[in-house]
Amino acid sequence: MKARWILVAGLALLAVGCGGSTTPSTGGSAPSTPTPTATPASTAQVAQAYLSAATAVDAAYTTWKDDLVAANGNVLQLKSQAASYAAVLTTFDRTVQGIGATGQAAADIATLVTDDNTVIADLNALPSQTVSTEAAWDTKALSDGLAAVAQGDVVRTDLGLPASS
Repeated sequence: MKARWILVAGLALLAVGCGGSTTPSTGGSAPSTPTPTATPASTAQVAQAYLSAATAVDAAYTTWKDDLVAANGNVLQLKSQAASYAAVLTTFDRTVQGIGATGQAAADIATLVTDDNTVIADLNALPSQTVSTEAAWDTKALSDGLAAVAQGDVVRTDLGLPASS
């Protein structure tokens, strides 16, 4: 049971690492969806686009967390919810790859997407878990989620956003 609640905390951090504070540290605004332009987007515009993309991840996490609490920590009961959460993370990753980040921020976003893909694979693997394999899945999912959170904080720093809390 303790491992299940640790998993909840880890996946919570993943959502916060992607989303979190909605205030970039520099001024400016951007359209809610990325649009191609002749000039590179400013860091503030990229930060705003990142936060906009993260809104759905935050909502999906809230649903996942609430469902997990309702299931009393039994992740094996949440196979369809895990698939929904994985789909939202996939959409987030596709979106942030097109927000116009350049240089180190673009490289760090690519690493975040790679880390998120590992988390998505974990979520997609949940339906094949059994009572005897659940503990190992919990451990792996938590570790992978924490790696994605750390990388999300790197991206947030690149974009002038505060680290997740």
